[in-house]
Amino acid sequence: MAALLTAFPAATQAQMEFSLDEVDEEEAKPAKQSESQGDLIEELAAGDGDAADGPAEPAPQREAIAEEIYAVQQIYALRLKRLELAPSVAITLNDPYLKHYGLGLAMNYWFTNVLALGVNFIWYDWGTDPLERGTNIIPRIQNQFRLGVPINDWQMGLWVNFSYVPFYGKFKVRKKIFQWDSYLIGGVGFMRTQPIPVFDPAVRSFDWQTNVAFNVGIGLRIFLTRYLTFFTEFRAYMWPDQFENVDVAPEGAGRSDPATWLQSDSTFVANTSIQIGFTLFLPVKFEYRLPK
Repeated sequence: MAALLTAFPAATQAQMEFSLDEVDEEEAKPAKQSESQGDLIEELAAGDGDAADGPAEPAPQREAIAEEIYAVQQIYALRLKRLELAPSVAITLNDPYLKHYGLGLAMNYWFTNVLALGVNFIWYDWGTDPLERGTNIIPRIQNQFRLGVPINDWQMGLWVNFSYVPFYGKFKVRKKIFQWDSYLIGGVGFMRTQPIPVFDPAVRSFDWQTNVAFNVGIGLRIFLTRYLTFFTEFRAYMWPDQFENVDVAPEGAGRSDPATWLQSDSTFVANTSIQIGFTLFLPVKFEYRLPK
């Protein structure tokens, strides 16, 4: 028994001792490829096969929408810092006794694109007998009612005006586009008039007299080019005027006194007229300055 006990540790020690040669090396096995990786490769391979078979069908696309693009055109003609010269012809509308024809000229400076300060001048005296320009109303009154009508002739008028353009736009005629604007105008100046002796022409004679006058109006301007326009205006010219006295003093009792030849009170006159003409803007060329 003692011999067995002494032999057991020795056997155990003999079993625990080993060499590298006695160890069996186990061959390394390749790791399993994941199913997901295999599926991806199969899909790529399948895709290559489909491309080899024929062209791939295009993917569905959204329907293209043709959008309209609007371009805002710049103002065709600018008025800013330009001088406007406007010759015109004036024809009176509401004088029941005399026809007045005038030739006018206006000059305006546009300190903004819609505001201007200027002057206009109209000449009415052409050296003709005013009664030759009378209407049919004067002889009818004289023949039917045996009455005389006091009338005044006009020589000239001069006004300082302020203009404002509240409306402007464009219109098309065939393939041509025209720019237009509508403006308001008003000012103050003077009007020179002369009474025509009707009740005592053998004795009475009158000189030209100057009256403070006002005017208001509205106009329409059409641009033919960037510097040339056609325009028409409706103007109302207003002033206080003195007419011939319808009463004739007896001979020797002041008949020859010029102080009795005119009416003591002034009469308010409102003359409406149509003016038609052309305008020239200077300088004829201009440049836009757009914000950067």
